[in-house]
Amino acid sequence: MTAANYDLSNDQDREDRRKHLELVSGVIARLASASFTAKGWSLTIAGAAFGVAVIRENWYLVALGFIVLIAFAVIDGLYLHNEQKFRDLYDAITRNEIAPFAMDLSKRVTTRSKNKSYRSWSIIYFYCPLLLAGILLTVLALATDSGGADDEPGHHHHGVRTPR
Repeated sequence: MTAANYDLSNDQDREDRRKHLELVSGVIARLASASFTAKGWSLTIAGAAFGVAVIRENWYLVALGFIVLIAFAVIDGLYLHNEQKFRDLYDAITRNEIAPFAMDLSKRVTTRSKNKSYRSWSIIYFYCPLLLAGILLTVLALATDSGGADDEPGHHHHGVRTPR
C-alpha cells in the first residue's frame, strides 16, 4: 500500500475505505439537512416579517424580511458549497486518490467556486420567488393603503392606529 491511497487487495484497507466513504456520506447528509433547515427558518422568519409588516403597516419589517432571506440564502449557499466539496471528496475516495481517512478538502479535491453555489437552482428557485413575493406583497399593500379609506375608524394611517 502506498501512503496516498488504499490497497484494495487488502481486506482491512477495503473495510477502512468503506468506513471512510460512510464518514463522508454522513457529513454530506448533515450538510444537506442543515441546508433544508436554513430554508425552513428563512421561510418562517421572512414570512412572519412580511405578514406583520402588512398587518401593522410597519414597512421597515419588510426590509427585515428581505435581509433575512438574503442572509439565509448566503448561509444556504455555503452549506451547498461545502456539500459539493464533500461530494468531490467522496468521488476522489471511490477513485482511490485520497489517503486513508483523509478529510482535508484542500488537497486533491476539485476547486469549486462559491459563486456557482449561490447561482445553483436550489438557491435561485427557492429564494428569488420569496424575494419577489415580498416585493409584490409590499407593492400591493402600499397600493391598497393609499386608497383613501384611511379616514375610517380603526384603520391604520402610516403605521399609527386611529382610535375606534
